[in-house]
Amino acid sequence: MPASLADRVLALAAGDAPADAAGRLRTLRRFVLAWGFVRSLVWLGAGAPVDAGWLGASAAALGAAAGLAFVPRLEHLAARLALPALAVQLALTFPVTNDPWFLELYAVALLALAGAGGRDAPLVLAGLRWLTAIVLFHTGLQKLSYGHYFAGDFPAFLVGRGEGFAALFQWLLPAAEVARLQGYQPLHEGAGPYRVAQPLFVALSNAVWIAELTLPFALLWRRTRTLAAVATAAFVLALALGARELGFALLFANLALLFAPAGWARRLLPVFLALLALALAATALAPGPALLEDWHLW
Repeated sequence: MPASLADRVLALAAGDAPADAAGRLRTLRRFVLAWGFVRSLVWLGAGAPVDAGWLGASAAALGAAAGLAFVPRLEHLAARLALPALAVQLALTFPVTNDPWFLELYAVALLALAGAGGRDAPLVLAGLRWLTAIVLFHTGLQKLSYGHYFAGDFPAFLVGRGEGFAALFQWLLPAAEVARLQGYQPLHEGAGPYRVAQPLFVALSNAVWIAELTLPFALLWRRTRTLAAVATAAFVLALALGARELGFALLFANLALLFAPAGWARRLLPVFLALLALALAATALAPGPALLEDWHLW
């Protein structure tokens, strides 16, 4: 029987033996659920403006799910336990739920489809890889459709407001140009112009959306997966340092590692878990909460 279109599309992101796919899912499951648990505790510690009782209950459920992810016989149940807790958090935060949270939700939902003993692991792994590629491509498509990256208008606007990617872009501008951009009242009609003459600034502005549109194809092509995985992780971390959105960067870097050799994510997992532990410790140490908020860790 000929393969369906869906099978052929999923096959573009496949190619792993069942045991290797199960191992990849195990590593990602442990990080994503630990990430959700720590994120929930950080929300509690930072006094997030949601019902503390429901948030605490969902955090406890996510903590139990994260623990199950480290029990091989029960690990397939971990993501299924986490989903109701995430549904509670969606109800608490909607419609101002942040974008990284939805990426976490989609990843957990796909992980919940894997059965005991690694059943359906290659299929779930292919789905997670497609999720990663689609999210990355969509961010570039948004920038392309808006058209405000071609001449560097939007990055210049962010430099003027001192937010977003400002730290990544403003080092390419003279101090006088930064002062000019920061002197505008950006929310007032007629503010600007947000045009800069520095070629490197404009080149970097265009390199962002071009990378976001091309890297997904390199991730899906087997011959370039390893190099593309490294490039994607480095690209996301660089943007995160500029935009101070390290929480998203940690999550997306782990998804990008699904395209790297199988052992990479497993070896790096202790490092990522240590970073989560540091973030959790920061909630109890001044000026930890302010640091977490400033760097948008969650």
